[in-house]
Amino acid sequence: MQRSNPENNNQLDATYGQFLDALFEKDRLSYLGKMIRGLIHNINGPLQNISMLVEVLMRGQDQLNRMVRGQDEILPDQWDGHFQKQQQRFQRLTEQIFILVGILRDFMVLQEIERNESEVDLKLVLNKLVAVFQADLFLKHQVELELQIADGIPLIRILGRDLIPSLIHLFRNAIIAVRESERKKIVIECRKEEGRISIVFRDSGCGFGDDQDKERLFELFCSNWKESAAKQDSPERHLGFGLFAARRLLAPYGVSVSLERRGNETLTVLEIPTTSEKSVNR
Repeated sequence: MQRSNPENNNQLDATYGQFLDALFEKDRLSYLGKMIRGLIHNINGPLQNISMLVEVLMRGQDQLNRMVRGQDEILPDQWDGHFQKQQQRFQRLTEQIFILVGILRDFMVLQEIERNESEVDLKLVLNKLVAVFQADLFLKHQVELELQIADGIPLIRILGRDLIPSLIHLFRNAIIAVRESERKKIVIECRKEEGRISIVFRDSGCGFGDDQDKERLFELFCSNWKESAAKQDSPERHLGFGLFAARRLLAPYGVSVSLERRGNETLTVLEIPTTSEKSVNR
């Protein structure tokens, strides 16, 4: 009977523990995501009702204005000032409602793309992702963000359930990378080249060392984040999953995912073949 190797057993136990940690972390994010989906659905109905009520109130205000102007006992200058202030309040309220509707619509569009098995509009996806990520207060208030999308980007045949989480992982990596940088800048580029579409996430963050094996960063549970950067993004843990997931999800479509270092910037590059024979119905 062959004896078990204690060293191998310890290594298996450690790997098993990592898998459990990753499972629990992703499970937590999964049920939070499901709750948010229900929250968006429940908010959308009352928000539409509020929008219609504001329209009714504004029409009533106009009718009241016409009625009051016919009564000589009310001074026109007093009424005009009051009426204008009310109009301004209604206008600001309407603008805030439109902002809320737009925020919900961004989430709903991404969810719809993720569920559908159809060709994907990269311009739409990237614009909606940037809008949704504005909920990250660090990104919104401290990061210089640019989205550069070339004209004529064709639809691509990649399932939304594979493309969207991959882009989210890479976007989040860029945000984490710039947290401790003096200059906090992220540029997302999308351009068409011969036989392919390139999506590039450029960040001014910490990057990786010249002597570091960048391919190893695509391995499962390999994380290069400094402990301080990870803590700032709490309560979510950094398990070394994002790059691995992006490459694994997109590989069946012939998409390559790579890392580069140019000067003070780190580039995460996706190259999507436009002549791929892979179908979204895989």
